[in-house]
Amino acid sequence: MLRLCSASKIRSSLLRAHNIPFIQCDNSFDEESIKTDNPKDFVYYATLGKHQNAKEVYGLSLPLLIADSVVMMEGNLQRKAKNLSEAREFLNAQSGNCLSILTCMIYHSQSKFFIDISATYYEFEKFQDKDLEDYLSSNLWQNKAGCIMCEGFHSRYVKKQIGSSTNALGLNIEVLKTFL
Repeated sequence: MLRLCSASKIRSSLLRAHNIPFIQCDNSFDEESIKTDNPKDFVYYATLGKHQNAKEVYGLSLPLLIADSVVMMEGNLQRKAKNLSEAREFLNAQSGNCLSILTCMIYHSQSKFFIDISATYYEFEKFQDKDLEDYLSSNLWQNKAGCIMCEGFHSRYVKKQIGSSTNALGLNIEVLKTFL
């Protein structure tokens, strides 16, 4: 049994799908306190901050699992879009281009500690205008780093993928399983 310190429905469904027992707790770390726009630094510091917060609040009575994901588009950080205009900007930049989804994960128990940063690379076909507008109006892009929905909208435009699909969804299960 572990403690998933994330409100993400996708992360909890990944753990369930791989028969990893867990309880889910919120982690109220304020990502706005991070003062970098470098995607690799941001995901690392966000995960470290969430870990420190979780350790203080919950301790290690159950192993802690903390994760954060960001999108790196042409070296630039794409976090969760704040509004429809920013979502459109992110998605237009992704259309017909390459990007990386970076996920940083910490597992911390009384006997084990590991931190992993993994990347999944995508090359996308150009998005169809109607599909893009339908996706934007659905609001499914909300609360997703870079508005990426690998299991939905983006899946039909993948030209090439290098890396783990579970990592792209926000939790590198393949790496996690080696430590459990």
